[in-house]
Amino acid sequence: MINELPDFQAVKKRFEALPNGARAEIRRAALPEDMAWLSGFYRLFPGERPDERHRRLAFLLPHAKNDPNPKAQSLGSQCSKRISENRVLQIARSDSPLDIVQLRRLLIHIDPALNWSEFGRMIWFWNDKSKRKLVEDFYIAQLDPS
Repeated sequence: MINELPDFQAVKKRFEALPNGARAEIRRAALPEDMAWLSGFYRLFPGERPDERHRRLAFLLPHAKNDPNPKAQSLGSQCSKRISENRVLQIARSDSPLDIVQLRRLLIHIDPALNWSEFGRMIWFWNDKSKRKLVEDFYIAQLDPS
C-alpha cells in the first residue's frame, strides 16, 4: 500500500467501531506523535507500518463527522461562517506540528461534517498547497455574493 491512498471513509468507520477506551485515548492525544503509543491507532491501519501521514489522520479523526455526500461543504467554507480569518491564516502560516494542533482545535470548535474522502486526502498530503486550498475555500465562501 505504499503508493495507494487509504480508503478514508473506511478508516473513519474503523475508528467509530473501536471500543470507547481506544477512541478516548486517540481523542485525548496532545500531539500527532503521541499516536505511536496508542493501541487503537494501530487498529485503524491493519497490516500497515504507520508514518507521519497516518498519525495526522488519526489525530483528527475524532473531531469531524463524516458526510458521505461528495458535494459536502469543504472545511474552508464551513469555517467561513464561524471562524475569523486570522485563525484560518494562523493555521496556514504555522509549521508542523502546531498547524495540525491548531486545526484540531478549530475542528473541535466548529464540529463540522466533512466528506472524509476529500478531507482525508487533504490531511494525507498536508502541505502548503493543502493550507492554501483551506484559505482559498474560506475566502471564496466568505466573499460569495449568493
